[in-house]
Amino acid sequence: MHPVLFTFPDWLPLLGGHHIYAYGVMLGIAFVSGWYLGVKLSLREGLSYRTVNNAYLVVVVCSLVGARVAHLISNPGTWRFSTGFLPALFSSRCEGLVAYGGYIGGILGAWAYLRLKKSSVWNLLDTTTPSMVLGLGFTRIGCFLAGCCHGQPSDLPWAVVFPPGSQASHNFPGAAGASLPVHPTQLYESLLGFALFPLALWLHRRRKFTGQSFLIMVVCYAVARFLLEFIRGDDDRGGLGNHAAPWLSTSQIIGLVLIPLAVGLYLWRRRLAVAPPQPLSREQIHKRLVAEGVLKEKAGRT
Repeated sequence: MHPVLFTFPDWLPLLGGHHIYAYGVMLGIAFVSGWYLGVKLSLREGLSYRTVNNAYLVVVVCSLVGARVAHLISNPGTWRFSTGFLPALFSSRCEGLVAYGGYIGGILGAWAYLRLKKSSVWNLLDTTTPSMVLGLGFTRIGCFLAGCCHGQPSDLPWAVVFPPGSQASHNFPGAAGASLPVHPTQLYESLLGFALFPLALWLHRRRKFTGQSFLIMVVCYAVARFLLEFIRGDDDRGGLGNHAAPWLSTSQIIGLVLIPLAVGLYLWRRRLAVAPPQPLSREQIHKRLVAEGVLKEKAGRT
């Protein structure tokens, strides 16, 4: 790894001389933008602001833990004979995170929290699906800046040479310590996320039953990710076969499980035909926020 750093200038009080990782910046942007968009769509669905806000906090924590756990499971050699699982779990500086693990961890966390609140998770999944794919677009830019998740060598005009000390230069050494030209698979997946974003919004507005837009996006991402894995070149993906070059990676195995699962759930939800709620107006949303104590009613407003 040869991560890109953002260094604060010395004249900034409290922050002078310190630096943050580019991947962490993009991950933060993904969380903040996803949080804002998800809450906005959830309020239109009539969901409780406090419940949704708390659910998002649970999602952020569980997605980070899930992403880290998935990486450690895929790469047991990095901790089995040295630090042990728990120390390795909390030793990361935003590297060693698996997207699928983050998604699964976040969804399970939201499901558990909403079960405690006796609320359905399907509406929340629908309203957060656009946030998920938008976040994918941002975080994969972070992967590109960090130098992880790179592709295999390529002679295409847009192939990228990573600098000395990067993961790609270690896996595919080229001239002067840099890497060979490789597929920028991080940017491919980032473009996938940004391309799925308007589709997710379109499906959300036109869905016929709760869970429909989420389950369609699960299949779309699983298929695209399965194909993209064939040109990935990083050696920490795990899977079946040679660890450095598995014939079926961990993400592909997860995809093969998720696709039939999502299709089965889609058919089940369609049979139940639970219609999504009618979108609320701004005035209705305002009244609900006032009733929850989130906003105060302005004097003279009726």
